[in-house]
Amino acid sequence: MTIAHISDLHFGRIADSGVVEALLDEINAAGIDLVAVSGDLTQRARPAEYRAARNLLDALGPPTLVVAGNHDVYPWWRPLKRLRTPLERYKQFITEDLAPTFEAGGVAALGLTSAYGPSIKGGRIGPADRAAVRAFFSGTGDDRFKVLVVHHQLHPTAIGPISPHPVARQAQQTLAVAGEVGIDLILCGHLHISAIQPLEIIPGTPRIVVASAGTATSNRWREPTGPINFYNVVSVEPEAFSVEERRYVPDEGRFVRDGVTRFDHAG
Repeated sequence: MTIAHISDLHFGRIADSGVVEALLDEINAAGIDLVAVSGDLTQRARPAEYRAARNLLDALGPPTLVVAGNHDVYPWWRPLKRLRTPLERYKQFITEDLAPTFEAGGVAALGLTSAYGPSIKGGRIGPADRAAVRAFFSGTGDDRFKVLVVHHQLHPTAIGPISPHPVARQAQQTLAVAGEVGIDLILCGHLHISAIQPLEIIPGTPRIVVASAGTATSNRWREPTGPINFYNVVSVEPEAFSVEERRYVPDEGRFVRDGVTRFDHAG
């Protein structure tokens, strides 16, 4: 089972004329079983940006699991829309399902929407979201590889070079529930830095791996990585799983392997 994890596309701020096509071509040719998109499909939630994001999703061959990011809500200069119907355009162009699921090939995945209107860039995961985590993963078998997809970070040291960094509101409670239901992997974005970090959330229990993807296609780069676009490929095997970081090379118009981190299955 192979998952492509892309994040922070930011249509409206695309970095290179060839990066979107290179991403599509590679994913569609790689035998990917699921594409997880962890938010910020747009820069300012404009209709043209959403149409470009929709075109990318429609051009992907594998099934997709998509969640919204803080840039996907109405911008700050539309305050009433941002507060009352923050994800109206996201629902119109992308999906009305704010807690999408996927089950196949021994993998169970759930997406949570951490973006909300009152915050400029922060995230929030509330009691209803945690109830959805419990309900979905408790209904899957113990032998399933369990994946949570969310835009915002949930642990302040998941990205070492910039730690401590911001996390979603109620992140600690959410991580506790993730540990309780046996989540193996959290896929997230938001901070535009590629990082893979195993975390022991509850002492004495199996660790959870947090894989944060860089910005796949935009020029909204962050230090210390600088002007580089990344996405991740997760390969799930019977005894282990790996997260491969893939880096875009503009001069060659393609993505290349930047590194692979391998983990034995927990427990």
